[in-house]
Amino acid sequence: MKRLIFASNNTHKLEEVRRILAPMEVLSLREIGFESEIDETGDTLSANSLIKAQAVAQWLKEQGEEGEAYIFADDTGLEIEALNGAPGVFTARWAGEPACDANNRKKALTELMGQSNRRARFCTVVTLIHGDHIQQVEGEVRGTITTEERGSSGFGYDAIFMPEGYDSTFGELPAATKNSISHRARAIAKLAEILKNE
Repeated sequence: MKRLIFASNNTHKLEEVRRILAPMEVLSLREIGFESEIDETGDTLSANSLIKAQAVAQWLKEQGEEGEAYIFADDTGLEIEALNGAPGVFTARWAGEPACDANNRKKALTELMGQSNRRARFCTVVTLIHGDHIQQVEGEVRGTITTEERGSSGFGYDAIFMPEGYDSTFGELPAATKNSISHRARAIAKLAEILKNE
């Protein structure tokens, strides 16, 4: 059985990732005893994803526990066309500290007020580290930003993001549907294929 470590303590992300990778067991940072804050200093999603995975890999090495662990980390960004790709790498903390999903959604709706172009895309980059081997995969989903919040499921910007081909936001769609089409689901599905072939 592979030892999979996801460089996150985000409950919503963990639930989504565990559903997709089941029956493989996925451990969170808390579950392995990693308590440090990781500074995401990269200026791209790829860089931040790599920084997180490498920080955990280095910590495990210092504990003498790296062994056969498969460490993976994700970084996700929402890119709104009319806002020149913002918030991008600042997606989680766009409205300021402390990070607040409700304030981020409010900022997006305010910034787009009166805009006819509401096209956007979500992109997730996942970095996998196993020993000295590093791989990255990407998943994206395109859609539009609604004019008001709709739905209470999910997290982040889910209540204002409507994926192409649907009349519902991620916040209105059943978890199973969202998990089959979301940016993170697509990236994690690619990760699952890599893990199966390892």
